[in-house]
Amino acid sequence: MRVSMLPRSFAGPGFVFAALVLLGVVGCGGGEAVHEVEVTGSVTIDGEPIDQGSISFVAVDGIARTGGGIIKDGKYLARVAPGEKKVMVLGNKLVGTEPLYKGVPDSPTRDKYEMITPPAYNAAHQTPLTATITDGPQTIDFDLTKSVKK
Repeated sequence: MRVSMLPRSFAGPGFVFAALVLLGVVGCGGGEAVHEVEVTGSVTIDGEPIDQGSISFVAVDGIARTGGGIIKDGKYLARVAPGEKKVMVLGNKLVGTEPLYKGVPDSPTRDKYEMITPPAYNAAHQTPLTATITDGPQTIDFDLTKSVKK
């Protein structure tokens, strides 16, 4: 028996990270409006699309708001303030299912994901990925490698 509290597209460890990033992007309201542009693209690792995860665009100056979005089937859509950015990617791959309650007979199952992006892509101070976000919609593709060099 397979039970999931969330739709399959939202289950997995990357969802929590992506939700927190998006909460930071959306904020709690009140404050001045921030100019953001739509950034879309694909994200692969060694040429293979990343099943699901998140992408974050962190301002190099440390002042502008972080923008980001969810990666699904190798594609992403993000709202990002213009400027120089360090880009962080957290990618996951569905590797099967696991019991929801370990050691409980007939436990329902949930999807099991494995992180496929090296840790260097998950930290702003280590990631080799950068982007210059300009005014207006744009497409930026990222091809990561498992043998990343900082």
